[in-house]
Amino acid sequence: MASNLETIGLGVADRTAFEQLVTGLAEAAREGLSTPVGDYAVWRSRSGAEVWLHIAPADCDGPDAVREIQGLTPFFDGTSDVSLSVTERINRPDDNAFEGAYQAWVGDGGAPGTEGGNYPLVFDAVDFAAFGNQNLPATCRARICGFCRELKAYPDEAAFNAAQTDGPGFATQSFFPVGLFAEAESPKAPNLVPSAPSSNALINGVIKGHRELVNEFSGQPFHWLEIESLSATYDIVAAPRIIEGEIRQGGIVQAACWLFGRILK
Repeated sequence: MASNLETIGLGVADRTAFEQLVTGLAEAAREGLSTPVGDYAVWRSRSGAEVWLHIAPADCDGPDAVREIQGLTPFFDGTSDVSLSVTERINRPDDNAFEGAYQAWVGDGGAPGTEGGNYPLVFDAVDFAAFGNQNLPATCRARICGFCRELKAYPDEAAFNAAQTDGPGFATQSFFPVGLFAEAESPKAPNLVPSAPSSNALINGVIKGHRELVNEFSGQPFHWLEIESLSATYDIVAAPRIIEGEIRQGGIVQAACWLFGRILK
């Protein structure tokens, strides 16, 4: 399994290398976004890879003020433009003030807050702190990218179908919000706190675009794919070592991934 950073060509070997990477990205960041809880410092690569660094407010005034990096969120700025009805904010126990996710329904099929959309999903929002005062439910468009844990590529639909030998098969274009299923199946005992839904998803779809890219900050390669799936087209990115099969235009992929997103409008 590849880390989120390796998935966009920023893999590191150890904690020291990670700290050096974060420092380097912070120094190289040329854009920012102010929010009520602090600032995002945004590093953007020519490849489309992005890292949103979480910069806390200064601990005091004056020349000795220190601004701390509290964390980061990776992203990839691709081509996806997904219509959503956002219904709920999700905060997980380990999230800092800049982090959070949204639960939403994909498609224009229903009014916000109803199950008239095509299907639900959950995605981590890279700019979550900027929308803390947004009233929900709300309709929007978002760029959604899956950071692959596993990616299996098939030359065509026949090969994809032939590989499904256990149980009911998946449709060529299908989407499963795995993180919502896990939350629904969590223990419901009175003394247990239900787990928050995760952004895990399984996406099956047709390859409409593909490029092998290089992150110029590290020199490491990674793959970007544009995947036409159920009622939407998604970006996905993957480290070369986790890819099974040959990626080809018009082929089929099955991607187990973690979803990140950015609200477009």
